[in-house]
Amino acid sequence: MSPSAAVQELADAFPADGIVVLESPSATLALRNRLRLDKPGSYYFGAGGGLGFGVSAALGVQLAQPERPVVCVVGEGSAQYAIQGFWTASAYSVPVTFLVLRNEEYAILKWFGMLENVSGAPGLDLPKLDVASVAEGYGVSARRVTETGELGDALREAIAAEEPRVVEVRVTPGMALT
Repeated sequence: MSPSAAVQELADAFPADGIVVLESPSATLALRNRLRLDKPGSYYFGAGGGLGFGVSAALGVQLAQPERPVVCVVGEGSAQYAIQGFWTASAYSVPVTFLVLRNEEYAILKWFGMLENVSGAPGLDLPKLDVASVAEGYGVSARRVTETGELGDALREAIAAEEPRVVEVRVTPGMALT
């Protein structure tokens, strides 16, 4: 499924009072184009371009605003920078929904490399990262989905849950521009 299709499923399932924390650089434009947020304090994004804030920021935002559901949209590479946050989510029953867009690469870094005429940089392919299994190891329920309708159902269920949930979907590699 394309990252844009996955983000559209999120947009269709997203509650009016929801908050999104975004750390999936390759899907940023798709999310901004498809998810309409009109309530102040509903969008958190690391504007400086650094990686590693999403999981932790989502936990902090959820703890600060327990009456509003928080969805963290994160790539499998970005999740690795604060993966132990799943333990915190489980240990303290922080009901964040983590939507993992698994494209099996650091797409944003490949894109930057292309801009700088760098090809073949090592470590940018991530075929073995399994965020759902790691989350389960920390005690967070996880669900892997492959179909768009299944993704929407999984997101609605996770957002309604009173404990943290991971929904992981494999998406096509590359930048999602729409």
